[in-house]
Amino acid sequence: MRVTLVESWPMLPAVLFCMGDPQIVEQPAKEMPEMKTVILKMTNLHLHASGVFSNVYRGTLLEPAPQREIAIKKTWPENRERNFEMIFLTGISRIRHKNIVQMLFAFSNKVGKHKKEICESFVFDFLPDTLASIIKKEKLDTTDIKIYTWQLFSGLRYLSAYQIVHRDIKPMNVLLDHANGLLKIGDFGSAKVVTRLTKSTAYQVTRFYRPPELLLGAEYYNWTVDLWSAGCVVGEMMRGNVIFPGRNGKHQLKLIFTCIGSPTEEDIRMMRVPTRIRFDGRVIVGQGLSKLCPNADKQMIALLEKILVYRPKERLWGPELLKDKAFDSIIQPNAKRKNGQLISSIITAEDVQKVRNDKGSNSNLIMITPAMKKRLDFACDDIPRKPQKQKISSPESDKKDQKIYSRSTRPATDQTQARVETMQQGTDGTQDTAK
Repeated sequence: MRVTLVESWPMLPAVLFCMGDPQIVEQPAKEMPEMKTVILKMTNLHLHASGVFSNVYRGTLLEPAPQREIAIKKTWPENRERNFEMIFLTGISRIRHKNIVQMLFAFSNKVGKHKKEICESFVFDFLPDTLASIIKKEKLDTTDIKIYTWQLFSGLRYLSAYQIVHRDIKPMNVLLDHANGLLKIGDFGSAKVVTRLTKSTAYQVTRFYRPPELLLGAEYYNWTVDLWSAGCVVGEMMRGNVIFPGRNGKHQLKLIFTCIGSPTEEDIRMMRVPTRIRFDGRVIVGQGLSKLCPNADKQMIALLEKILVYRPKERLWGPELLKDKAFDSIIQPNAKRKNGQLISSIITAEDVQKVRNDKGSNSNLIMITPAMKKRLDFACDDIPRKPQKQKISSPESDKKDQKIYSRSTRPATDQTQARVETMQQGTDGTQDTAK
């Protein structure tokens, strides 16, 4: 019996379970950011995570080289308008950064009974962990906390240079290869370019990581809101759980006031909030971050106290933050992680030198133009393919009605997630399209 793997890929069988032998899938795709057409050869594809609007698959990319573990995000957009997240992730009009996720390849196929729906697929390097999962699983040692803090703020420094505000920095959106100490900022669904005159909604950022100016309704803000969120993430690494777990916006503010004290009139003015705060003559004296993180490294507490401040412009950031003495211990040439890995293989001498040369300017803008949007066409249905037919050995191969089971994801119209379907052997010896 033979199965045609390529022809079934638009319907996305993630794995063909045939005697335990992984199958190779070939898929035409566009390489980012050059938009060059390539043929992806993939194997070990299986469902990794699923949601309402997308599914994520994991697998191994064999070609183009180098061989690597990949994640494939599949979506079924109602319209194909290219939003900011899409354009940013492709890497067009910007230099890549090691601590920001980067789309490697993209492709789209027509799916559904009448081939009228579009399934778009975006390929990324696979990172097995999130910071949220690692915090939940283990207590991070001080060295790893410093390594991840440095990389997180290095990524944010890069975004600030392009005037980009992420607006959803939280442990779940911080991707890790914990075994190798690598961190990347992901999920740019809420990101946008923000200039001084840009008006934005205040209802952004997950509540636990939302800065006080947004809790108070500020509509004119920039990338400095991400600094507060990242500070909360660092505090969570040190504490082992959320540092400001507010039940609602009002309670969130109360927890912040209790920790760092109530804001002054000048603090409120500099946050540019429309809300008038009344304390009835009372001034709340903060208990301090050391109260929330009693066992944390003192240098890291001191660093965090420079980040979690009310005045956005006074939050420590960029080169000044990355050169802070809290990181001296991890940028030594022979510094190692607990597992023996040289930290210089993660934060390289070149990375450190770039920080030393950084003057802290913000001069780059990603201008989204109609021509740029038109360029991002990942359609691959019109690309000629050469189907790869592979014979699958089986002790039951002489049975006419043998069934092959695969996991399959359908378009968003019915949103059936990874259900097992039966595909009958065709009369010509090839696999029929899944029904």
